[in-house]
Amino acid sequence: MIVALLIALPIFFFSIGGATTRIAIATYLACLIALIFNAITSNKPTTTYPKLYWWVIFSLWTYFLATGISQIANQSFVPNRLDAPSRLVFSGLIFYAVYHYRINFIKILKLAIPISIILFLLFLTFKNDQVVFAKSMWNGRLSLPFIDPILLSAWLTCFGLLCLSFINIQLKASSIFKNTFFIATFVTTIYIALLTLSRTSWLAIPLLASILIFNQKNKWLKIGFILITALCIFYLINHVSSSLARIDQAVLEIKNYVNGSAKETSVGVRIDMGILAFKALTLKPVFGWSENLFITPEIANHLVTHYTSTTIFLAKHTGFHNDFYAAIVRSGSLGALAYAITFITPLLLFLYYLIKSNAYSRPGCFSGLAVIITCIVTSMTAEILAYKYSVSLFGYLIAGIMAQVLWQNQKS
Repeated sequence: MIVALLIALPIFFFSIGGATTRIAIATYLACLIALIFNAITSNKPTTTYPKLYWWVIFSLWTYFLATGISQIANQSFVPNRLDAPSRLVFSGLIFYAVYHYRINFIKILKLAIPISIILFLLFLTFKNDQVVFAKSMWNGRLSLPFIDPILLSAWLTCFGLLCLSFINIQLKASSIFKNTFFIATFVTTIYIALLTLSRTSWLAIPLLASILIFNQKNKWLKIGFILITALCIFYLINHVSSSLARIDQAVLEIKNYVNGSAKETSVGVRIDMGILAFKALTLKPVFGWSENLFITPEIANHLVTHYTSTTIFLAKHTGFHNDFYAAIVRSGSLGALAYAITFITPLLLFLYYLIKSNAYSRPGCFSGLAVIITCIVTSMTAEILAYKYSVSLFGYLIAGIMAQVLWQNQKS
């Protein structure tokens, strides 16, 4: 039952709005029932838990705790704001189930990720009217009615890099077929991600590709892998001309901002949001503002004096477009610490076990790096942890992969 739900959770992410959130809830319940059943029926523990196990559990709780403590300190109780962070807490149940029952989570992803992309392609084909409507809301950028172009690009890139991490370079017919399939899926997802014209997540591609490439011991396979990856990326960028225009536009916007002009550009607004976030942190450095920042008279006057109307409107109504900025505004130093623990814990865990060179767990480390690198990069211009569907997927992937890496190393 749990395995079936784990397979189903990411499959409909790009094709049915709200499906991931609903399946995630069912998965949490199934894992909770398994936890309770195991606690009742077991006379003594059958699984040993290393210290790192409990640190991972704590890391999944920190963002929720920081948000809740900030609300108590500011006497600003907004239950809806706790909804998305609570998904990370519940992801701890997935972490428990994968670790306790020794579930091969990477094998699940190898099945679920390609199916998800195939269903997405079918959605683009047969639900084109919905795609056209969503694009009209985003100035022609590829998006979905239930996913904006920034997060669409981020998760497509993540799924593509996951497929790249699944590649097992062996000179066998079965391996060659699987690798060809995963490379084709990688190319497809990156191509669609470029159509969103969302620039940030693209930075994750060379970062992870470099880790994968330089890990290969056979120099000829390494050279071949470099050439294939480089040719695919070069081909995609040159055949999506608008992507080059977006990169040039970003450079121009940075130059204009430095020169003091065109502050209401995409880059300019994000820089201003960062300045505003750190200003808010200096005023309330420990617990932050919770939801009180924009209703405080002195802050309202400061905003009008120092920031453009676009920056004020977007920060107030659509968020700070950056998980770190949002964390320090709402929860102060506690938010900064929670952000660091939430993202840095899995990054360090995967790098640690990758360096440790346990061949049994290395594939899981690469898959984990594909997820966390993409999410860290994306969190610079989007709030991954602010939306239930996004944080549910993030928690599912991170919890499941970390659990497998831990139990595989425990086994060895």
